[in-house]
Amino acid sequence: MPAARAHAAALLLVLALMLGGCKRRYAIGDHVLVTWEGNVYPAEVIEVVSPMKYKVHYQGYDDIWDEVVSRERIHGLVEGNVVHPEPPAKVRTKGLQASQTNVYKIGDRVRVEWHGQMYPAVVTGIVGQERYRIHYDGYGPEWDETVGLSRIQAK
Repeated sequence: MPAARAHAAALLLVLALMLGGCKRRYAIGDHVLVTWEGNVYPAEVIEVVSPMKYKVHYQGYDDIWDEVVSRERIHGLVEGNVVHPEPPAKVRTKGLQASQTNVYKIGDRVRVEWHGQMYPAVVTGIVGQERYRIHYDGYGPEWDETVGLSRIQAK
């Protein structure tokens, strides 16, 4: 009987390893889609904590929102342009606090530097201290991004 139990335990271990191996493993620098506060956001893997846990940085958000997430919250690699959902409530709350002292307000017309050129845009959200969600004039929402004060000029 002990040999049968050992064989069954070994079989279960092999099965668990095979099933665990079916899940994709991510590496530092991978751009992934992650569930955050009820929506799916693009993020970058910045640390592999364990085979099933990854530290991610949400694209366009301050480092204070970086977090360790389980493999189950990752929905795969980013493919193509991604439309960013609205910032989570906790980010909007922090943005509202920052808006009291920030240079720009929602609706302000600005020019934003992108790869060495300036493009007209509008501030559509405030996500932190001098961090703004912007929409470029004439471009779809997949080009919206979060930028810091250093990339913005008053229009």
